[in-house]
Amino acid sequence: MSDVFVCTTSDVAPGAAGGFTVEGKNIALIHSAADRWFAMDDRCSHGRFKLSLGDVGDEEIECTRHGAAFDLHDGKPLTPPATAPVKTYPVRVDGEGVYISL
Repeated sequence: MSDVFVCTTSDVAPGAAGGFTVEGKNIALIHSAADRWFAMDDRCSHGRFKLSLGDVGDEEIECTRHGAAFDLHDGKPLTPPATAPVKTYPVRVDGEGVYISL
C-alpha cells in the first residue's frame, strides 16, 4: 500500500496531536515531545473519545476522558481503564510532508 499525505510538519507541534481524516479513517497524528511521529486510530478503545485531544508524552498518549494511556509505538494500553489496543500506522516524514501507510 502506498503512503498517503496527511499534513505538513508545521501542522502539529512537538508534544501535540492532531486529528485528520485520511481516506475515510479518523487518524490521530502525534508529534511526540521527543520529536518523533506516530499515527493511530483517533478513538480511545475504552471510552470512544478522540485521542487527538489527549496529552502527549515521549512514548505515550493519554486519553483526557478517563486517563487511559497508550503506547505510541504499538497502540497497546499502558494504564486502565483501557484493555484493548488502538490500531497504529507507519509514519514517514519527507521534507516538510508527513505521510502514513494505511
